[in-house]
Amino acid sequence: MLMTILILLALFVLFVAFAVFFVLFKLGWLIFRNHSNKGPAITAAICTFLLAGIIGLGAWMGVRAVLSPFQGLMARVKQNPAPVYGERIYKDSSFPFELTVYDGMDFSDWIHWKEMDLKVGIDTNAFKKDASGKKPQSFLMAGILRQTNIQDTNPLEEFQAGLQTAQTQHRVSITSSNFAEINGMPAYQAQGEAYSNRGLVYFWLTAVQTSPNTVYYIGALSAQYTETLQNQAIQMVQSFRLTPPVGN
Repeated sequence: MLMTILILLALFVLFVAFAVFFVLFKLGWLIFRNHSNKGPAITAAICTFLLAGIIGLGAWMGVRAVLSPFQGLMARVKQNPAPVYGERIYKDSSFPFELTVYDGMDFSDWIHWKEMDLKVGIDTNAFKKDASGKKPQSFLMAGILRQTNIQDTNPLEEFQAGLQTAQTQHRVSITSSNFAEINGMPAYQAQGEAYSNRGLVYFWLTAVQTSPNTVYYIGALSAQYTETLQNQAIQMVQSFRLTPPVGN
């Protein structure tokens, strides 16, 4: 049904584009005192075809750009169709840090935007069937945001203030938060619930300041709440640690 609607909308847009082109070219033909409809119709059809091609190419390139960071993750899911369980170490290949992750948690490639780098993670067991042929109903998603060239004097306090503002606006409900030290680095931790049109989303966040102008934000969230998920999420977001440079 949705695909049919999209196709009809696309045809309608192309029809409107053809009509606009035809009117424009018809006016041009009339300026030169040519009353034929054949020339404007052919030219309008060619322009409409070219416009459709440009829009199609742009859409394809846009989808490709969006999906590109997730190609590696999707390939690894296909290569390993069996669920993965247990604790392991995730070591980033671009920046010097590692995390403790659980079960099938895997991450996309980095998405770069100005002075921020983002990667998205998910427990890939969500795409796999267990021994009973069922997919899990509860799983974690995650995100890592790296922000550099920070101008704020106290970025962790700014992060805390942002969360408090969101709570005042009733977008989130923070159940616990505190400033802490994680592996020798100043940090701020918070957990709570966010509101969405599909119900509550549970989240666990940690911001770690690795240098005066660099902060890593590690987050985990789930649409379901279980004690196991909470323990895994807390352990993961609090496990951030820098790794020594290669060769040391």
